[in-house]
Amino acid sequence: MSRAQASAMSPRLKLLAMVSVPLISTLFAWTVSATVLRRQTDGSAPAGTVDPSTISDCTYWVNVDSGILSDECSSIESYYGISESQFVLYNPSLKGDCSGLQNGYSYCVEENFGLGPAPKATSAPTATPTSSSSRISSTSTISAGPSPTQSGIISTCQNYYKVLKGDSCSTIVDKFGTFDLDDFYTWNPAVGDDCLSLQVGYFVCVGVVGTPSSRPTPTAAPINGPTPQQPGVISTCVSYYKVQAGDGCQAIVDKNSTFTLDDFYSWNPAVGSSCQSLQLGYYVCVGVPGTPTNRPSSTPSPINGPSPQQSGVISTCSNFYRVTAGDGCQDIVDKYGTFSLNEFYTWNPAVGTSCQSLQAGYYVCVGIPGTPTQRPAPTATPTPKGPLPSQSGIIADCTKYHQAVSGDSCASIVDEFGTFTLAQFQTWNPAVGDQCAHLLLGYYYCIAVPGTPTTRLPAPATPTVTPTVSSGPQPQQPGTNRNCRRYYLVKAGDSCYDIEQSQKVSAKDFLSWNPGVGNDCKGLFLGYYVCIGV
Repeated sequence: MSRAQASAMSPRLKLLAMVSVPLISTLFAWTVSATVLRRQTDGSAPAGTVDPSTISDCTYWVNVDSGILSDECSSIESYYGISESQFVLYNPSLKGDCSGLQNGYSYCVEENFGLGPAPKATSAPTATPTSSSSRISSTSTISAGPSPTQSGIISTCQNYYKVLKGDSCSTIVDKFGTFDLDDFYTWNPAVGDDCLSLQVGYFVCVGVVGTPSSRPTPTAAPINGPTPQQPGVISTCVSYYKVQAGDGCQAIVDKNSTFTLDDFYSWNPAVGSSCQSLQLGYYVCVGVPGTPTNRPSSTPSPINGPSPQQSGVISTCSNFYRVTAGDGCQDIVDKYGTFSLNEFYTWNPAVGTSCQSLQAGYYVCVGIPGTPTQRPAPTATPTPKGPLPSQSGIIADCTKYHQAVSGDSCASIVDEFGTFTLAQFQTWNPAVGDQCAHLLLGYYYCIAVPGTPTTRLPAPATPTVTPTVSSGPQPQQPGTNRNCRRYYLVKAGDSCYDIEQSQKVSAKDFLSWNPGVGNDCKGLFLGYYVCIGV
């Protein structure tokens, strides 16, 4: 048997095939070999001594690391799915009967990823003329590498990597550091431009001819000043400050008063544009050549109110609040209820335009002359008359109600009683909307006011009415497309987006076929059918 024939199937591929063996057989095999398997470790690199005669293109090893059993060879061959002749072929130090297995040695159980002997380097081939009796066989486009691989791998690939759980294209590039992301995408087109098709357990190309075998040694930029520093500190820094607990960028500026907040951000770009990445215990730059070494000698403006304050508080502030841990700007506005968020930002510019620099323990302004001292009393909501539940806005002098049941629509309620028009119903119950999109099952609606007839109104002159609801299952959302051919029953937890995604319908089509749900999907009714195809 040739080495190529002996290697026709990878032991690891044979192991995968063994998974399909019935459970009883598998358990039996595990029981028989359990003692041996516990004393074997395997891997892509030998852990013990390797006999010099072992094949050079071995890609998987078993390491015998304890006492020898008489059936050791057969156990290894059975476990790795290779024959005795293959095992001896890979490990010529073993005799024909597989005797000679030594404790502490590593033995080969897979050659060239199961692809047969690795091709040897040869001189440039000499072209052979084609004749009628000699034809050039077609060349496979499959790369001569490990298996399985993602399709389309560059044919000149020299180095492979097996994708692990948690890997991404970027992390693989970072692991090797010898190629960039564009190279990776070029070598492995099947992963896609956004890496969404990277498959765990498959081999990808991580090197071609000319790719460096080791990552370049980075030249460390000399660090001036004390360490640790936040990265990217300006190289001309001459003065440093160690960040303390409770510090903020503006607080550091205020402590020194020799530079501006913009200066601080430009000298220390790693802290971010809103101080979100300032790190406790790290040194930051607080001075470059030309920065004053002393505070300005001018007399500072007196601070009104308690200290410490965030800088720039409006000078006319008459009421202050000390920020506590967990506070946000909107939280403070809500606590008082006497000013708006925009007013708060105007009075306290140092907190930023999105509250990113609000500092716990500092005082902020929560009132100026003219700001109310008490929050306005809430306007009492009138107690609804009539049965509950009911939608808001029902006409106050309603004298008769109807509870919406499954299958109801505004039009069907009007038709059922016949003593009022659709326009009157919508006027008495404005919450249902112009398209009746917000009629809610189980809610009470006004169907009469003083003066409403007690008998049905005369039938309209033109009795023909174009139906507003399509045929098909009932109840349906009001306004469902009359040409609907496919329906979906709304279940608990559904949203318009969920239905569009699960039924492969665009948002535009869904809304056009079911206008009653509304642009905000607030009219989607549980237990009603919606149209998902015309």
